[in-house]
Amino acid sequence: MSEVAPKSAAPEAALPPQPDDYFKNHPGSYEELHRKCRDIFPMCFEGAKLMVQKGLSSHFQVAHTVSISSANTGYRFGTTYIGSKEYGPGESYPVMLADTDGSGNTSATVLHQFGKHYRLKFQGQTQQGKIAAAQTTIERRGRLTSVALMLGNTDLVNGSGIAVGHLLRRVTERLDLGAELVYQYDKKQIPGGQMSVLSYAARYTTPKWTLSSTFSSSGIHACYHHKETDTLQFGVEFESNFRMAEAVTTFAYQAEIPEANVIMRASCDTNWTVGAVFEKRLSPTLPFTLAISGLLNHVKAQGKFGVGIIIG
Repeated sequence: MSEVAPKSAAPEAALPPQPDDYFKNHPGSYEELHRKCRDIFPMCFEGAKLMVQKGLSSHFQVAHTVSISSANTGYRFGTTYIGSKEYGPGESYPVMLADTDGSGNTSATVLHQFGKHYRLKFQGQTQQGKIAAAQTTIERRGRLTSVALMLGNTDLVNGSGIAVGHLLRRVTERLDLGAELVYQYDKKQIPGGQMSVLSYAARYTTPKWTLSSTFSSSGIHACYHHKETDTLQFGVEFESNFRMAEAVTTFAYQAEIPEANVIMRASCDTNWTVGAVFEKRLSPTLPFTLAISGLLNHVKAQGKFGVGIIIG
């Protein structure tokens, strides 16, 4: 084993560059408005699953997934590439993700940043040899503002597509305000050939909790995230649809036990649906993780259960 040089022997020129504080007060992307709350919700699955992840280099990783369930049985191959162009801590570009199944159905995402301000994102999906979905998003990141334009499923021949504009601005140190305009046009499916929906957003952030909300003439979506400790956090999500006269509230939490290498995520909603995912690393020295999932609706007496092994 090679010896590590003492800190006093390292010249100042060898120290890593300090991060650029230009985006210190940047509000982030509009699509990540509720991200803190949504990240702690369990991702339930059904049946049996085996996932093998292998890093071929510091930039390239592959994943093999075998699933056995009533809804999806088969094999999927995924790849991830992260470039070496760094714009900040944990931000390296370009980023390319793709996965495909045995039938050739493929989904891919490409994310790249140009200079300090502009970011481009492309997402595409093919099914049975045909393009099923495609969308492109360009975002401009200012010191206090994020502006983005998304174009999806644009079909010039049939005259259909969707365009979404986002604006999010940091007003104070803790308050962010924004707006979203969704414009959809389709000569065959939409009466009058076009429609648009305008919604507004607000987010208030403190060191302990975050409250975010989007609201429009069609409904309200609100999230509350609270981080009690480094190992315990919980969130509440409220969604309502004025046109359907429906509303759902969901409570979720994430608990970690570092001493036992355990992560537990669970949720329950007002429709009496309870879900949970239990993950345990089987050995601190071996890359084996056991995942157990359960989803149960007490009113409908329906349940879905799954078990998986993650290697990597």
